[in-house]
Amino acid sequence: MKEIYLIRFLFSFAYVIILLWCYSMKKIKMKFDYDFADDFSLYLLGLYGIVSANVDNKNSEIILEYDSFKTSLKLLIKEILLYLDLVNVPSIVAFDKYSTDCICNDVIVIKDLCCDYCLKNMIEELLEIDGIESAYTDFEYCDKYDVNIFITYNDKIINKEKLDDLKYRFNN
Repeated sequence: MKEIYLIRFLFSFAYVIILLWCYSMKKIKMKFDYDFADDFSLYLLGLYGIVSANVDNKNSEIILEYDSFKTSLKLLIKEILLYLDLVNVPSIVAFDKYSTDCICNDVIVIKDLCCDYCLKNMIEELLEIDGIESAYTDFEYCDKYDVNIFITYNDKIINKEKLDDLKYRFNN
């Protein structure tokens, strides 16, 4: 009888561990204004918490799958920017956190963009905001007026006031 309880306990424990592992796995795609070195994927795979890394040199994109219990997205971004020597140079032009929770769409219209450097800085700021799930832009280097940043966000985390604040700050 004790063996049956022990087996049930072990199966329940294993089930909880599997659920926690699945819950902790996150995925992100980031597009850079940068050409990666050939050994960049090896570097990414060596980072603590990274499960898989796909580097697309043709499109300047990386797709990472990571364990959020072992590392944070903010730390991963800092590690990547340090390795690429881009800490003080905004270079992320789009991202997607692959979230499916309560997703809403919106557009932040930048009426008069100073430069592409400022735009990349805005994208990087959006990347670090919890609840902003993806962002990309339609910016053309020849036209800096009415530049759109298309975002998806989790409406349980980001409310309309926060979006309005972002729109205001990005335009002033």
